[in-house]
Amino acid sequence: MTQRFRIDAGQLVPEDRQSPSPLAGRSGTYALMPTAPDLLVFARGPSEGGTIAAPRVVLSGDAGGFPLSDLMAFLSQSRWSGIIRVHSPGGERSVTFRDGEVRGASSDDPADRLGEVLVRLGYVDRTQVEAALKGQPPSKVGRALVEKGFLQAHDLFKCVTHQVSEIFHAIVLCREGSFFLIDQPVDEKASHSIQLSTQSLLMDSIRKIDEMAHFRKRIPHGRLYVARKRGSDGKLEEDEDRVLGLLDGRRTILDLGHAARLSEFDITKVVYRLLEGGFASLTDKPLLVPAGPSPVVGPTGAQAPATPAPVGTTGRPVASAAPTVDPRPVARVFNFIFREIRDEVAKQGMDREFIAAANAALSGQALSSSPVLEGLAFQSDGSLAEPKLMDAFERHRAQLGSEPLASFKQALSDVMFFLLFQAGELLESRADEDLARRVKELLATLEGP
Repeated sequence: MTQRFRIDAGQLVPEDRQSPSPLAGRSGTYALMPTAPDLLVFARGPSEGGTIAAPRVVLSGDAGGFPLSDLMAFLSQSRWSGIIRVHSPGGERSVTFRDGEVRGASSDDPADRLGEVLVRLGYVDRTQVEAALKGQPPSKVGRALVEKGFLQAHDLFKCVTHQVSEIFHAIVLCREGSFFLIDQPVDEKASHSIQLSTQSLLMDSIRKIDEMAHFRKRIPHGRLYVARKRGSDGKLEEDEDRVLGLLDGRRTILDLGHAARLSEFDITKVVYRLLEGGFASLTDKPLLVPAGPSPVVGPTGAQAPATPAPVGTTGRPVASAAPTVDPRPVARVFNFIFREIRDEVAKQGMDREFIAAANAALSGQALSSSPVLEGLAFQSDGSLAEPKLMDAFERHRAQLGSEPLASFKQALSDVMFFLLFQAGELLESRADEDLARRVKELLATLEGP
């Protein structure tokens, strides 16, 4: 287990003082090396040597100061086995190597999820993915789609290969954050039965590296905010139209990628085209007040006419009464589900790490772009504080569209699928399946007549 520390007023403080410290048994004087903001490196002096058992970090560095493509080439040539993990503003990604070849990959970016890859490539539609996920944890989406006849087994293999390739490319393109080389035995059962040539992947990455270098001349990094300058002219590509509709001046490029379910490379490419066409502008600070309500965009990208308000017998507009919406039953069912998931993980003694990871994803808006989740955090029992959730719903109700309760439910559903995915990596198959069954039964209580 990795112990976490925080820097408080210049002091290094362990977050969990009860757990065994990795510093136990170590002594001497350690010098703090000058490193990137995302990385701390201490070196003992004078060195006394020694080693620890795997898994262990055998190499770490600044992704902005060392080209990761060169590191990948070295790993291939040396026929290295283990994991390279990269922490960047775009998310955490890792690639598994065995004898210098790529055997698997993982990512916490929603755009890298297998379901999203399947939809982007056109093998299935979103309705089929949602149907496959009913009663199934997200980690089993590929198998579920095959079992339901929505997808051929060989097409699933193609998509998994594409998913791993895209994660590899995202790591090679990374120019911020830190990387870690972990000497760890490769778990064949936990990885997909694939093997990709590292050299072939690197050759394919060269094109994207050149393209990204071109984009970076105008878009230095993904933490810039994007504002809309004008509406669609009806001639934009589908992804461009979709991203243009999300521009409110309060999302960064990385945030837009999460909301549009696009990789960092793809969202950077789309934003670049919008800038070139005069549809958008960049700023290093968010807009405090939106410029106005987003126009309704039709399927062709044209702005739809506003619906006139009803007019009474006096000729004055009649204020339409807002339908009564009570989000509390929805919040309570999902909170019950969240606690069920947390309780199952707690049986494995991993609940603290589970909640910490979930809160990290929630704070980074990796789970959902819905404003009702902003500023919220999971409590120790796995639930979200209901008063804060209700307050967020009321404050952001106008931003949730014509069906605010459905949008609210979708946001919590996105959170639920993330928690199930995380739990699936920790639970045995029988416990995982039993949890999925209970969640399905709880979700059925929200279905209307």
